[in-house]
Amino acid sequence: MSKLLIDSSFIIALFRKNDGLHQKAIENKDMLNNDCYITDGILAEVMTIIGQKTKDIGLVRTVYNYLKDNFTIIHESEISMYNDNVLSVFEKYNQNSFKVSFIDCSQVIIYNHYNLDYVISLDNGFGLFEEIELKNLSEQKRTIQFIKYNI
Repeated sequence: MSKLLIDSSFIIALFRKNDGLHQKAIENKDMLNNDCYITDGILAEVMTIIGQKTKDIGLVRTVYNYLKDNFTIIHESEISMYNDNVLSVFEKYNQNSFKVSFIDCSQVIIYNHYNLDYVISLDNGFGLFEEIELKNLSEQKRTIQFIKYNI
């Protein structure tokens, strides 16, 4: 069984029916039968965006309970120098323009620290990382594989 870090873009598309990527998330939801992980940051991002986009507090509660009951939540604060390491990745990819979020850069650190197998995302921004081999879910049923990033 693979250990998967699930990005907020996948979770949001899965639960938000009028999301343009909802159908793609539904088609690939069988990936969630693996050991799935999210971070405190991803949890906060999902809750915020689901709430802002849907204005449905009941859905926010449903998503929260689903994530809490089915995913392992990684606490970034347990990683030594976490924010400093994420900032290094963030600076590398945002020298000329800001194309990658801090939370997306954090997934490089999380992936490496916890020795996870894959990151599942529908966010095209991951294509910017030199340290990953991107396989785009929007083309077919594929995953995004992170290659270990050493700082």
